[in-house]
Amino acid sequence: MASPSGADKVKTIRAYYKLCQKVEHRPIVLKDKMFFTTLPSLLFDESPDVVRYVVKILLLLTEQADDAEVLLKSEELLTALSTACEKITNPSVNYNVMLISSRLRAIQNSIKAREEAAVLEPLVNAVKEMDKGGTLHRKFVGRKSKQIVFEFDAEEFNEVLKREVERSLLKKKGVISVYLTDMSTHPRAVLRTSPTIEAKEIAQLIFSCGCEYVSQIVKVEGVEEKFEMYASDFEHKVKEVDYPEYLDDELMKVDPTNCVITNEMAAHANANGGNGWFNSISSFVKTSFW
Repeated sequence: MASPSGADKVKTIRAYYKLCQKVEHRPIVLKDKMFFTTLPSLLFDESPDVVRYVVKILLLLTEQADDAEVLLKSEELLTALSTACEKITNPSVNYNVMLISSRLRAIQNSIKAREEAAVLEPLVNAVKEMDKGGTLHRKFVGRKSKQIVFEFDAEEFNEVLKREVERSLLKKKGVISVYLTDMSTHPRAVLRTSPTIEAKEIAQLIFSCGCEYVSQIVKVEGVEEKFEMYASDFEHKVKEVDYPEYLDDELMKVDPTNCVITNEMAAHANANGGNGWFNSISSFVKTSFW
């Protein structure tokens, strides 16, 4: 006979199991912090009935990927399952423990794959655009390319800004590759571009993503030098100029005293009563070449 405390424990675990049998009730169980934190230790309970019900609960909670992801937030669960698999002697329960562990590890690998895909997303999108015949133009790195390096402000350059900058750079024609270094200390963007791309073009593109500061890193005689650029400086340089849409009437008024003409042109103009500049030019051409 189980002790009263043991019987109460089995009764409580059985109640959780009944809740988990209905899919809509499983989130309630997963939100129970007390149960969630004690779940790994319950796999080593002295009562075989408690262990059996805990394994049944875990079988139900690993049927759906979303529920399994919540279980993976427990850092101790996978380790506890591996240890329990060695200690549990009941073949049926042992098999279920291995099945639970296998499901959780499959979900864990899926999460890692998603995270890696998210990091590579800008490059994947660029390749997709190329496959669809988009406007992106990429070439293999050859001799006719150059490297441009920019350094960002670590406090300003967060993960969101990093992805936005990476997307924009990969879309720019003439950019062959983009590599963003570790963001913790001095985040940098190392670009391989065609020779026609100017550093100022890249800087302006970076500023359009929301950056306020960036510095170009250039090696001079083996020593790195920084050339700092600010978004505000670029804004001041780009100003709209209002050009007239028509010619000013005053533009065609010419003071004859300020014009240089030959004596023959002046005499001919006076003789004809000043018939205009065309007659003067005609007479100049005739007297000069004929």
